[in-house]
Amino acid sequence: MIPDRNIIIVIIVGICVAIPLTVALVQVARKNKRPKPTSNKVKAGRPAVGKNTFPVNGRYDARLQPFKQGGMATIWIATERKTRRTYIIKTPRRGTNMDNVYLDKLMLEAGYLKRLNHPVIVKHIEDFYYNGEFHVVMEYVNGETLMSSSPRSSPGEKKVLDWACNLLDALGYIHAAGIIHRDVNPKNIMLVNDGSVKLIDFGTAKNMNETNKEKERGDPFTQIANKGFDIPELFLGGESDQRCDLCGLAQTAIYLLTLRQPNEICSALFKSNWPRTYAEAGNVADYLISVGISRRTSRCLAQAIMFSPGDRFADAGAMRSALIPGNDCQAKPIEAAVKK
Repeated sequence: MIPDRNIIIVIIVGICVAIPLTVALVQVARKNKRPKPTSNKVKAGRPAVGKNTFPVNGRYDARLQPFKQGGMATIWIATERKTRRTYIIKTPRRGTNMDNVYLDKLMLEAGYLKRLNHPVIVKHIEDFYYNGEFHVVMEYVNGETLMSSSPRSSPGEKKVLDWACNLLDALGYIHAAGIIHRDVNPKNIMLVNDGSVKLIDFGTAKNMNETNKEKERGDPFTQIANKGFDIPELFLGGESDQRCDLCGLAQTAIYLLTLRQPNEICSALFKSNWPRTYAEAGNVADYLISVGISRRTSRCLAQAIMFSPGDRFADAGAMRSALIPGNDCQAKPIEAAVKK
């Protein structure tokens, strides 16, 4: 049976129309799948913000992912648009019932750093409110903490004493400004790529001349614990002065020389985190001597970590004189006096 002529014509016409229409639809679909070309050009006066950054205060581009989430602050790496220099931006930690405390502490940290200008102390650049949040911009230190670098090997006594010399000068400087750091340990000392060191993180710093006892009792950070590096008066929540920083520095030196946490060494020797008598301090010194550390260094470090602040060195200058004989270590010059 032969199909009707009209039906055949309709089928042929339909095919003729469908083929080019189908081709056109396929081409359109392919075109939509192609990525749109992007331009690398930047409009004059307006640096481009990358996909992985966000703007801060019209001056910086900060990376989307935080560099570090600390106990009290979030730390971001940012680039200044004009100079392309890298900086650290700190904002207070959020999402806890301590939010207001962390904000207060970050503001205090900024206030302390504004007053200081020393080559061994991280520099304050500026601080401001942006989008309702407090931001502190600080120098970016290219390196790693002494805690991060030390497990590989001990740098040796000469290098440790060189670092201690410069850190003692920095501590003497901040103490003269009426400030105590209260958290000197290998986690808060940076080993810069050029081999120098810098003291960072003034988040628990305190005004040494604070006389407002009510304010002191309201401070949630009167007790500061740092496992393996606990400082007696801070761990127990007692009053503290510049000698707590000297104890922290001595503990850091012991760790760098032995790669053992100082509290653990003391506990193994006499079942206490710190030497409470001169006899126990002598045991610590004997242990340090037994692992190859000089007698002078061993005795000074043992005295500096004693339980009672009154048994330690009175100040950074006294500790430096006892630890480093003569002019064996030349400190870096201070760039300027304490800023008003």
